[in-house]
Amino acid sequence: MLTPDTIRALTSWLVSAADPCAPTAPRIPAARPDSIATSDPAGGTTDIEDGEPPYTLLVLHDGDAVDAPPGTRCLAGVAVAIHPVLVGSYRRGLIDLLPDLAAALAPSDHGAALRPDELSALIQRRAADRLTGVFTPPQPGMRLVACAIAYDDVHTDVDLGAAGGSDPILMVRRIDAVDVDGRVYQAVLLPSAHATVLVDDEPDPVDTPATYAGLTALLAAAVEHTTATPAIGG
Repeated sequence: MLTPDTIRALTSWLVSAADPCAPTAPRIPAARPDSIATSDPAGGTTDIEDGEPPYTLLVLHDGDAVDAPPGTRCLAGVAVAIHPVLVGSYRRGLIDLLPDLAAALAPSDHGAALRPDELSALIQRRAADRLTGVFTPPQPGMRLVACAIAYDDVHTDVDLGAAGGSDPILMVRRIDAVDVDGRVYQAVLLPSAHATVLVDDEPDPVDTPATYAGLTALLAAAVEHTTATPAIGG
């Protein structure tokens, strides 16, 4: 189980990650250009313009901090950019893509069967080896604690519309996350506001983000995969 300190650190990390302009925002590395997440369904690659990608898979590990007093722990985050072309190839976007990534990461002898189409075949071929590197602990002794998806979304401000002010339809940045204990985190960055996060210790499946099932499946597959895969150097 995650300690209260780890939960607070994870919450703060997600709040900062939702606002890349914040002074305390974590530095998220760019995805490799050959990443499965930047590949288009035809098998080629499509460049992502400079700036934050529309979709980003975030993976967080917890462990002892390097060059710090004994017992000091830290969070390490890894990011993979997901190109809109890939997300748009699914009828329900991220909702359908995330379970396919989980199925691709699961051991082949009992993993869920992927849909028999070109896109699923592409993901099955490339996701296992690329995601293995993403979910592997960045240093010995670290553990996988959460995975998240960052994306732009439409937000309706009912109060703003009722007051006759500006357009009540706003574009916001969201990060949905699930940790290894099953908690759900929902961070949101509204225009001209600070990012906030809601933590649900006992999520109700009927009242969770649409990405919840996919993130849960992906995290479970990643934990199983990394447990079954020997760590580098021992």
